[in-house]
Amino acid sequence: MSEPEAYIDLTRVVQRVWSKRWWIVLSVILFTAAFASYAFLTRPIFRATTILVSAGNAQDGLGVSLSGALGQLGGLASLAGIGLGSSTAETEEALAVLRSREFTEAFITDKQLMPVLFTDSWDATAKRWKSPDNPPTLARGYKYFNGAIRTVSRDKRTGLVTMQIEWHNRQQAADWANELVARINAEMQKRAIAKSQAAVGFLEEELKKTSVIGTQEAINRLIEAQIKQRMLANVTQEYAFRVVDKALPPDLSDKVRPKRLMLLMLGSTLGGIFGIAMVLFAGWMSNFVSALRR
Repeated sequence: MSEPEAYIDLTRVVQRVWSKRWWIVLSVILFTAAFASYAFLTRPIFRATTILVSAGNAQDGLGVSLSGALGQLGGLASLAGIGLGSSTAETEEALAVLRSREFTEAFITDKQLMPVLFTDSWDATAKRWKSPDNPPTLARGYKYFNGAIRTVSRDKRTGLVTMQIEWHNRQQAADWANELVARINAEMQKRAIAKSQAAVGFLEEELKKTSVIGTQEAINRLIEAQIKQRMLANVTQEYAFRVVDKALPPDLSDKVRPKRLMLLMLGSTLGGIFGIAMVLFAGWMSNFVSALRR
């Protein structure tokens, strides 16, 4: 194809588009209206964020007292479930519990969140599910909460843990975030106390079985360390995580979605593209049909 022909074809395209400009304008209006309806009728979603840092209570002040005893009675301490471990491992364990199905389902059950999470399936007047034979399950509630509402991430460089709750109610989003932090601290505190009590009980039984002075002293140091750890667990509220920045209700203007301006711009752009494409396609079809009739 020569340059003049290409120029003529381009001119025809421009003329075709200009002659059908009102169809393109109509397409832009329809698309923009559709996107605007979604933007303004959809419930806005807000994000509440809390920043945490590992508390590291289990190691504070206990490493020195444990290391010597573990050196002498490593096998016995292992049987008792005692080890120096690491702050990173304890943090990862706490995060795994926080994300776990059992922990999340307990939170949903205690807070009676199933009707809140699945409002479309809940009859608020009758206080029952609209489909009693097929109500939403806790497993479904966990998947929804863990996949669409709660996000937990850890910066390996700084060690900071960020938990975000995205929900249409600003106050509930902040309350849930802070409640989850309090619950995971209480859960890890309870586990640490139970583990320490079990270890002390085991060591006391082993102490009765030996008459070797050196072994008795090492066991006594292990028992003392476990008692200190249990004491710390009992008096420390922020056992697993310390709150660096508490979750607060976001402002009304601080919406995560929908982004209204972006949706309006996207609607008008897609409407223009769709309108031009339809005009050109209609012109091509008209030419094609005319060629067939010849």
